[in-house]
Amino acid sequence: MKFIAYGLNHTTAPIEVREKYALEQDKAMEVLRALKSRASEGVFLSTCNRVEFYLTAEESEGAVGEAHKALGALHKLKPAEVKKYFYLYEDSEAFAHLFRVASSLDSMVLGEAQILGQVKEAYEWSREAGMTGVLLNGVFARAFSAAKRVRSQTDIARMPTSVSSVAVDLAKKIFRSLEQNTVLILGAGQMSELTAQYLVDGGVKRFTVANRTLDKAKVLAAKLGGEALSLEAGIEKIAEVDIVLTSVGGGFSLKKDDVEKLIKSRGGRSLFIIDIGVPRNVEPEVGQMESVFLYNVDNLSAIANENKSGRQKAVEAAETILQEEVDKLCSWLASLELVPTLTRLRNRYETIRQAELADFLAKFPHLPEKEKKAVERLTRDITTKVLHEPTVNLKKVENKVDRFEFSRMLHEIFSLKDSNDTDGKA
Repeated sequence: MKFIAYGLNHTTAPIEVREKYALEQDKAMEVLRALKSRASEGVFLSTCNRVEFYLTAEESEGAVGEAHKALGALHKLKPAEVKKYFYLYEDSEAFAHLFRVASSLDSMVLGEAQILGQVKEAYEWSREAGMTGVLLNGVFARAFSAAKRVRSQTDIARMPTSVSSVAVDLAKKIFRSLEQNTVLILGAGQMSELTAQYLVDGGVKRFTVANRTLDKAKVLAAKLGGEALSLEAGIEKIAEVDIVLTSVGGGFSLKKDDVEKLIKSRGGRSLFIIDIGVPRNVEPEVGQMESVFLYNVDNLSAIANENKSGRQKAVEAAETILQEEVDKLCSWLASLELVPTLTRLRNRYETIRQAELADFLAKFPHLPEKEKKAVERLTRDITTKVLHEPTVNLKKVENKVDRFEFSRMLHEIFSLKDSNDTDGKA
């Protein structure tokens, strides 16, 4: 039995390939059920950046072939057309890959929080559909535990490394929670939209978009659920909002005198200005005003570059944690090795042998002592010979997942327990 991670992601396949394989829950379950003949357990993970199978199977080639066949049936794609985009990991490498995915070390945006929830959701779908068993339940429980350790014990999720994400991170430090804050966006270009999306993810719900071309302002405002204004009308809103995001071209500039007039009525409330315009949209002197926090592209880029250095150290720490967790998982599997299981099996046979021998001797109380010993020796020899060949063959099993599976099967078949085991599990 093998544990397999098989799929594609943003590093191996372009979006036009990934989007063909992105499946809704019902289709994902349909694909997993089609794999039942080749994989005993399965979880299917589908996000915008990855499509992956996590399977237990007797051999990987058959399971992989069946996966392509099942996906091809939905999209009429030939396996040969897309096979080059897929990767395959087995056993310990597959464990490590799953742990890295759940911990966001394999994400397009390192440290992003959404992937752990997506992995949990995919696992729950499969578990509720009866597609997981003892092995996958144990593996995914340990993957979630590893991801929590990474997030709590490293700075992997606390060091934004893009200009937009740094800006939002600074906004959170100034205002703590962004849910009650209002944002004014001056300029409706691509950078404004990107940073606005980070603000949405950060909790902002109220936006005003102002642009020289009102129609463009309306398009972005519609995406954000906000109000659209002309650029001139938008500038007046500085007196009311908490955050100003500006990226306007054509020589646009906010002077210190203009901003001073606009903020007189604010009563000292903090104003955070994110100037991502090139050339700059806001005079540097504005940042010297009381209660005004001004950051431009260079400021934000410098912080991002510092974070990248710190992020690399966090990645190294995270990788160390994940290796520890993979080792723990392998130890868990090793704890279910066949040696203790075989000991329990021998004890089970010995208990039966002694009980049957006692019943036999009770029926023949006058049997001579010599013959009693002969019967006792005969039953012991039979037990030893019955167990000898299976014991020798099972000890040859080297693969940890196979050991786990054999151990589980023996426990179920023979209801094996010891004095410290009340549920029949190793």
